[in-house]
Amino acid sequence: MQQIYKKIAEFIRNNQEFVVSTVVSAESSTSGKVGFKLLVTKNGEIYGTVGGGLVEKDIIEESKKIFTTHQSTLKTYILKEGEENSLGMVCGGSIKIFMEYVGEKPNYVIFGAGHIAKKLYEMLCLDDSFNIIVCDERPTFATVENFPKALVFNKKFEESISEMQLKDGDYIILVTAGGAEDPFIIKSLYMKGLDYGYIGMIGSLKRKEKCFNKAKELGVSENFLNNIFSPIGLAIEAETPFEIAVSIIAETIAYKKGAISKAKTEKDSHK
Repeated sequence: MQQIYKKIAEFIRNNQEFVVSTVVSAESSTSGKVGFKLLVTKNGEIYGTVGGGLVEKDIIEESKKIFTTHQSTLKTYILKEGEENSLGMVCGGSIKIFMEYVGEKPNYVIFGAGHIAKKLYEMLCLDDSFNIIVCDERPTFATVENFPKALVFNKKFEESISEMQLKDGDYIILVTAGGAEDPFIIKSLYMKGLDYGYIGMIGSLKRKEKCFNKAKELGVSENFLNNIFSPIGLAIEAETPFEIAVSIIAETIAYKKGAISKAKTEKDSHK
């Protein structure tokens, strides 16, 4: 068992994605015992066991799906022929296996380094769920002194984006001053061809319309633009930088948890 924990520690140190499956309940007739663990990496490496056989084969296949959904899950197998989830096995008993996704932290990228960005940054620092990136063309705003725990870019937006190591699932927040550069930021993000976890842009309906029209001229697809939350945030009558930052973070949480349809967003309020 120590070897499994050493592997888990190694993967976490290396910022490597993996799924760890743990037997949490098992009847005596099953080959998998409580505490047995199986690790599956994104490139198909396998360590440990949950008992072998068809159950383990299914767990490995389910692990591959989890690398897409990033959603942990509890699987129950009734090991009697003809029963649901039996996989055709006849050994009897049942087994429950908790499958947990453990992955590299997504980036939370904030374009703009003004008052709202500062409040967003301060709130994000209360947790350890994201790598924070702050980007602004104004070098006196985007500084390590202002954002000591963030990776700071203060070149031209398009140049900065080209240097960023972005990935699928990253969160993108546009709170730039004036919004004139927003279409070009969106174009640069679009050209990376990534499946972002969330994209939101601050601004009025007029600012959004102007930005999106320019982005279309630059070649950004309608589908990409439709997935941008703008105006950004939940509809909580936010006014101050702090309140707006709260509404933005709340919206990203709701989206991540699949609960956005239950929330009233600024985007939906201004359709």
